[in-house]
Amino acid sequence: MSKGYFDLGNTSLKVFDAKGQLLGTFSCLEDSWVEDLVNASKGWQFTDVVIASVAVPEKLELIIDSLPGISFERAACNRGRWTVMHCYEDPSKLGIDRLLAIEAAYREVKGSLVVIDCGSAITIDAVSAEGKHLGGYIVPGFRLQMGSLLDGTNLRFAEEDPGLALGCSTTECIRHGSLRMIHAFCQSVIDEINPERVFITGGDIKGVLNSLSVFGEQDDLLVFKGLKSVYA
Repeated sequence: MSKGYFDLGNTSLKVFDAKGQLLGTFSCLEDSWVEDLVNASKGWQFTDVVIASVAVPEKLELIIDSLPGISFERAACNRGRWTVMHCYEDPSKLGIDRLLAIEAAYREVKGSLVVIDCGSAITIDAVSAEGKHLGGYIVPGFRLQMGSLLDGTNLRFAEEDPGLALGCSTTECIRHGSLRMIHAFCQSVIDEINPERVFITGGDIKGVLNSLSVFGEQDDLLVFKGLKSVYA
């Protein structure tokens, strides 16, 4: 029987089958997400799951306890068939989602690359043509940037897609300014590294991801591809 693959972030869980079909996205911010997960699992055609988690241990334990019929293997840097050589003295300190994303990207490119992952935080990782992880950056994501300016005010976060033009209201100035900072940050790294390929991934607002597509190709399946290639 084929495996399933879980990608557990800080705010959501994505479930994939072995073919890469997304079986469900469960928002961990909703009260019913565990119940929804259990109900959805009744239709799955697998009992073995490899899970990549950057969430707090309690959230991972809750998932495992709620799905007793499933055998879980947790993705880790010291298990599986990795090809990228990491620059961290202790690779376990590098988030497993970042590890898997650059692993999948390098297996596809076999050349120099940059992966930009937009989630709660924005991470940028660079890999050389020889497959060495050169290092990366972690900065606050779009929502965190917005929140840092809106907290303590009577302004509210707007779900509208941000742009790059000058804003014509306070919230628009914050929204567009935050995106422009992200653009400038990404552009400066790409200019310095000059990679063969750039990948954009993550679970942030679609407008942010789409805006960053000017730098490279958007691939929402990088973590899944990494999971499957390392733990097939």
